[in-house]
Amino acid sequence: MALGSLNTLVQSTAMDAMIVARRLFAPLYMTTAADVIRMRSALPAVKSLEANKSCTPIDIRSALTLVQSYDNHFGYQAISKVTPLVFTWSRSSDCVQQLNRDKVPDERLPLASVETPMITAIDFINENVNGHMGLIHGGMTTIIAHSTMSVLAAVNAPRGTVVARSLNMDYRKPIRTGHFVKIHAWLYHQEANELKAAVHFYDLDNTMLVEATSNISIS
Repeated sequence: MALGSLNTLVQSTAMDAMIVARRLFAPLYMTTAADVIRMRSALPAVKSLEANKSCTPIDIRSALTLVQSYDNHFGYQAISKVTPLVFTWSRSSDCVQQLNRDKVPDERLPLASVETPMITAIDFINENVNGHMGLIHGGMTTIIAHSTMSVLAAVNAPRGTVVARSLNMDYRKPIRTGHFVKIHAWLYHQEANELKAAVHFYDLDNTMLVEATSNISIS
């Protein structure tokens, strides 16, 4: 290995070094569940959420109406790894403060009339969902967006059946596999059993990667 390449590797963060190792030695090396949990617990984004008294960590499997689809799609059940770490925000918390206000029009601000207007998820994007080398498949991004918004709806209607009637995606930047993302999903409109939800994906530098909206019915 050239000296310059070696210096670059040494100066990488622990997570980036692990990504380099995976690419050099795949398929001999794959991130394990223990790797993901260890790396995730050290993330400043996770520490900030855990210290914030306005949000509460939850077990997403308590959203019973969506357990099967959520585990299969968002948890990549067959191979990996770790269920996403999810926090709920109460209606008394300042959800807008968590979002990039310039990116959210007034008509799409989080509702203050529901018990849980927003959730935040920290998820590890597994290597097995590549569309291109090192980049997530766009269809998997759609599934994650759909699942996150649907789980938020289920948290607010635990005895209902959640049906996403439409989904609109705006892909802004590629999402790299072998990395963590932070996902905010929130409700911005409710009329009887009809909800409108939005979701933003960010990297750990708070660069927006994807945004989406969905119309959801509760029956």
